[in-house]
Parts: sequence; structure tokens; C-alpha cells
Amino acid sequence: MLISHVTTAFRVFKQHKLYSLLNVFGLSIGLAAALLVALFAEYELSFDEMQPDHQQVYRLHVDVNVPGLEEIPLTMVNIAQTLTTRSDVADLFILADVVDSGLLSEHIKIADQAFKLNNLYGTAKNIRDFVNISVILGDLEAALSAPQQIALSHSEAERLFGSAEGALGQTILIEAKRFTVKAIFEDLPDNSHFLFHALVPIDFTEYSDISSYIYLKTLHNADLKAIEKQLADRLIEKYQLKNSQLEYRLVPMREVYFKAHSPFELKTGGSAFLVTLSVALSVLLLAIAAANYINIAVSQLLYRSKEIAMRKTLGASKRQLIAQFLLEALLMVMCATLLAVCWVELLLPSFSDFANRPLDLVWGASEFALIIAITVLLAFISGAYPAYCVARAPLNSLLAGQLKAGQLVRKGLLVFQSAMAMALIVCTLVSLQQLSFLQSLSVGYDATDRIVIHDLSSKQLMEKEHAILNEIRALPGVIQVTTTDTDLTDSILESFYFRWPNGYEESELPPTIGTGFHAVETLGLTLLAGRDFLPEFQSDWLHYVNKASGDQPDEEAPQAMAILVTEQMAKRAGYDNVSEVVGLQVQGLYRNINATIVGVVKDIKVGSAKDDWLPVSFSAGYSSQSTVRLVVRTEQANFPQLLNQLRQLLRQFNLSADPQFSLMQQDLAKVYRIEQDLFVLIRNFSVLAMLLSCLGLFGLAAFAAKRQQKQLAIRKVLGATRFSLVNLLAREFLIIVLAAAVIALPFAYWLMDNWLQDFNDRIEQTIWAYGLAGLVVAGFTWLTAAALAFKAASARPSEILRYE
Repeated sequence: MLISHVTTAFRVFKQHKLYSLLNVFGLSIGLAAALLVALFAEYELSFDEMQPDHQQVYRLHVDVNVPGLEEIPLTMVNIAQTLTTRSDVADLFILADVVDSGLLSEHIKIADQAFKLNNLYGTAKNIRDFVNISVILGDLEAALSAPQQIALSHSEAERLFGSAEGALGQTILIEAKRFTVKAIFEDLPDNSHFLFHALVPIDFTEYSDISSYIYLKTLHNADLKAIEKQLADRLIEKYQLKNSQLEYRLVPMREVYFKAHSPFELKTGGSAFLVTLSVALSVLLLAIAAANYINIAVSQLLYRSKEIAMRKTLGASKRQLIAQFLLEALLMVMCATLLAVCWVELLLPSFSDFANRPLDLVWGASEFALIIAITVLLAFISGAYPAYCVARAPLNSLLAGQLKAGQLVRKGLLVFQSAMAMALIVCTLVSLQQLSFLQSLSVGYDATDRIVIHDLSSKQLMEKEHAILNEIRALPGVIQVTTTDTDLTDSILESFYFRWPNGYEESELPPTIGTGFHAVETLGLTLLAGRDFLPEFQSDWLHYVNKASGDQPDEEAPQAMAILVTEQMAKRAGYDNVSEVVGLQVQGLYRNINATIVGVVKDIKVGSAKDDWLPVSFSAGYSSQSTVRLVVRTEQANFPQLLNQLRQLLRQFNLSADPQFSLMQQDLAKVYRIEQDLFVLIRNFSVLAMLLSCLGLFGLAAFAAKRQQKQLAIRKVLGATRFSLVNLLAREFLIIVLAAAVIALPFAYWLMDNWLQDFNDRIEQTIWAYGLAGLVVAGFTWLTAAALAFKAASARPSEILRYE
């Protein structure tokens, strides 16, 4: 019996080649998209699953509850160490950025040759209780048990010494201290939020006042809320913060990757929303493909009505007919699955590049089982309704070449397909509008033609203006240069609390940006009143008051500097006329600094459009960061030549052996990477959904044309024109599109309105986007239906009515 069903199925495929190809092609597109998205989602959701006891491990985050500022993943070591007395905390793991903390430099020497260590961190010997590290050579625990020892990753050892074997036992000179390489470990996997290539031991009882990444391992009955409250209370008490709303968050290890959006992260995080949306769209595409199969399969039944009637006449039971059509669906889906796998293998390299993920299709027992399960499920969903139609069809209708299959179901499926295609087109247009708006949004500074030189020493560049800046200004194509401790395209790193002359104090964290001279000119700020930081006014730079030459100043000694404030900051303090604030002196609250306001600039937006316009100040020579950057403003510069000249100067002044450059305009574009990925994703799925909807429409239109061919022939005999016959048939489908619009457009509006609420700066949705989406779907629908209707209307009536 099975052989007979298979033989019949292949005979049907051969007789109806076009319909079979449409089914296989449509299903393969849906399956291929689902497989690619499944690989992406599997990779994103696999982050840190290899870490030991990850279910009980949490990372400490501080939420200062200031709009526009992300949660900070750093905690003071001595605050975290108060948790060791709790019975529900099993262990603490500390990972310190020794470069940012000022404990060590990343600039090293090996045999008198200068290098830069990548991702240097300090930790303790319990690291392997929290991080899955494979040791290749040496003893990692021993390397982290004694001072002036270092462990390197395999790639770092090869870069510095040529091979891992050659690195073991070698000496590295860091700030006149000799470190011996005692262990080599495998590079961490890509799907881990950890990123370090060099580890040194740190005694955290001695260095307990540095901010570090803190991980704690809890017992199963741990009171997480109590732990969070204890940490917050300790921090508020330590710094005597007034009216503080800060909170601590215990972020599970597996969720750290999706929360990693602050500038202090080990590596850039992912988007849980993007993963969820990708999976939802792939399921939607599979549903559209299954609806296509149902519509096309039902339209084929008209051509097979007499074959089915003969089978019933010869004694075929309903169960046998259902089995026949389910088997045909299974064979069709199997062919589509094979084609989909070929699509995936072909497109995977390009998709990996687009997703910027190392995706790979590995075939194992679980993967095969999943593919088989999806194939069987999709075959059942696709073949169940056609099989049901055949089983319940009356014999006399089948012999007459008629099939009263449920038109409501078929039209409902087409409404669903059209509605989803229309909604996706709306989402594409709205996301494109929002992305274009964000990219053209005025952020208060000018990112055009700015080169940024990253990760330079704050000690060297923020004590006073460095001599290298004058050398850079003399280069061809350079207009101006300044120092800054903040990446304007990312997030605020620094704060400066002060009291205005009228007594006003900011109740929330007042962000500041540490800069050098010529900040306004270099960064492209708009000066509303006053002046820029200028070398002619050396007292602008942070300095000690009444300091005698050669004296070592006390940290509590009075200091002075100049600051710029934004228009918003001045108005919040009660000064509506911004010119009034120029020349005012403000007093630091937590540091003994007297600052003079020398200018007022227009508001700037630091970070993305999801962040607020914060009241910001610019402080000359003020920064507690360990690394800063140089911003070089250029005009008609030869960038390759200029970058080489900058590289030579940085090495000449011993500022960086391996300087990292970027263009500020590109950095600003990366801020909207997730929005860009979202737009591309929805756009691609919209195209696929439209294509699959047209395939389903083709099947239903073919069914309608076949069912009404005698009516069309009679109308033609009575004088109807081809155009009137085409409109008669196509009009039915335009009504379906209208019903789809009633469902899709309000749903799309609600969906996009919720998405836009996440942005502080956003567009107003326009009616033309919804009208265009409806016109596109209606246009494709009419063209597809009209093409088949024209073919039916062109047939000779005598051929259709000769047996009547």
C-alpha cells in the first residue's frame, strides 16, 4: 500500500509540475529562513552556558536611576566583600581592569621592543570556579597565586612570542616590573561575555577601593532582593549620597550578554528583542508557506476530482485517501527541506557576515531529530486540510468535476497572508523613516571629518596639554585637536557635583566631560555665550591654587578650573538668560574645586536617541578616567597619509605602540546598529512574505479561474470583453486585500507605536506609509489574479462548452 501511495504521489508531481515546483519553492524559502534564524537564535542564547554553575552565578550591576545612563557593571571591591559574611553567598569572583584602575599599564616591553597587551585584567586564583578556561601550558592557579606573574591566551602568546611554547617562562616588562609568563590558556569562546587575553594576580585585600566586575555564587535559597538592598545601602552610606535612588541588580550569568550596553562592558552585548523578533518572523514565514501549500493543494483537487472519484468508486476508504494526501504533503515537505538545507549552506557565509556572528551548521543527532520533527509537523499542518476536503467530498460532485471545498478557509488563509505582508511592509517603511531620522538627528556636536585616537594614557594627556597636540595641529589637513575622556557616541563616564551661586544643586547625577583646550572648535559645539577653553588662559586647566613650585599637593588642597555648561544645565539652575552665567563661579560638592563658567553651549545628546538630553558640563583638564582619547578635526585630509603621520607621532612621544583609530561619524552610525539590523531583517522578511503571498494567491486565483471557466465562457459568448472578465475575477481578490488591510493596518500601527516609544526622539507615523503598503499588496494581488484571469478569459468558449 505504501509503495502504491508513493508511486501515485510522484505521478501527481509529474502531471502537475508547475504547482509542485511552486509548493517546493515556497516551503523551501520558509524553511531556509527558519533554519538561518534558528542558527542565529541558538548562538545568541548559548552565551555563557559553558560556565561552571552558571545557574547560581550573578554579576553585580549598579542602576543610578538617571534617564539616559545604562546600568554600570562595576562595583567597589570593599562593598562587594561585605557579602562574604552572608550564609547564602557561597563565593565571590573579582575581575579588575588593571589598566583603567591605574594599577598597571598595557604598554609593555619584550627584549627592548615595545608592544601593547590586549585586554589585560587582574583577578584571583578562583577564576576557574566561575569561568571555563582550558589551560594549554603551565598552571593557571599557580600563576595567579604569586605577584609579578602573568597568564596569556594562546593568540596573545603567539602574537608576542611567536608560539605558545616559546612564551612559557619568558619575561615581560610592565612599568619597570618584570612579569614571568607562567601559564597559557585557550582563547575564550566567542559566545562568552568574558574577554581577556592576559591575567595577572591582584591582592584584593590591599586594592579593595577599585571598581571591578564582581560575580557572586549563591546558594539555592539565596535572598536576592536582600542582597541587592544590602549593597545599595552600603554604597549610599559610604559616599553619603543625598536623595539617592540608586539600586543594585543581580544579573544572572546567562543574561549578562543581553544587558551589556554600558561603555564599561568587556564586549558589546546583544539584543534579546532582535532574537525574539527574528524567531517570530521565521515562524510567521513558515505559517505563510504552509498556507501557500494548502491553497495550491486545494486548487489542484479540481484537476484531480475524477481521479479521486474513481478511487472512491473502487472502494478507497476515507482513511486511505487521507493517508495518500498526507504522504504527498510529507514528500513535498521533504523535497522542500532538502532544497532549504542547500539554501542554508549556500547563504550561511553571507548571513554570518551580516549578523556578525560565527555561525556554523553542524549536523548531529539532535539536529537531525529536530529537522525530522519540523518536517513531519509542517507536512501534517500543510496536508491536513486538503486531505479533509477529499475525504468529505460527495462522489457525485467529484464525478461532475466540482469540489465544494471550504472557500471561507482558503480565503481566510489568503487574508492572513496579505495582512502579514502588509503589516511587514508598514514596519519596514516606519523603521526606515525612524532610522533615517536618527541618522540625520542633530546631536549638538559635529562628527563629520573627525578622527578619534583611542586608549591613550590619562596621566600623560590630562596633567596639562601635551606637546604632541601642537605637532598634530601642524599636520596638513588638520584644523584642530583636543583631548576628551568621553566617547560622545557612547555614554557619559564622569560626573562633577557642584553648587551654583544661587544655591541650586543637581539632584541627579550631573555628567561632565573632561576635555582639553579648543573643545568647542574641535567637537563642533555651538557656543551660545562666552568662549572656548583656550591656551591663552592657562588657568582654565584644572590646577592647584597657591601651589608652590616643586611642592607635592595634598588631594584635599583647593583646586580651580574652567567649565562650559549646556543651555539646559543653565536653565535648570534658574538662569533663563544664558549670558548671565558666564563668569559665575560654582563650588564642587565632593571635591574641593572652584570652577569658573567661561561659556555656554547648545545641548548635546551623548549616546543614542533612546537616551535623554542630559544637562552636561565640560571640564578643562578634569578626569578620573585612566584612558582618554584625542579627537582630530580635519578638512580635505588625505586620511591614509594622516593616519600614518599620527601613528608615527604617537610612537615618537611614547603614547602608544599600537594606536587605535576610528572615524567619529562611523562610531555614531554604530550607535544605531541594532536599529539598522532591525530594518534589514524586517525588509528581507517583507520581501519573502510578499513573494510567498503571491504564490498562495496564484494557487487561489487558479482555483477560482478553473471553477468559473464555464461562467466566463458564457459571458464571453454574450459579448463580454476580456477586460471586463479580468476585472470580474480580480475584483474578488481586491475585496480580500481590503479585509486584510482592516486587520493589518491597526495592528501595524499599534506595534510600531510601541516600538517608537523606546526613543526619546522619534518620528510621527505618517498615513502615506500605510497607504503605500496597502497599494503595494493590492497591486501585486491584482496583477497576479489578472494574469490568470486573462488566460481564462482568452480561452475559446467552444472548447469550454463543447460538452454542455
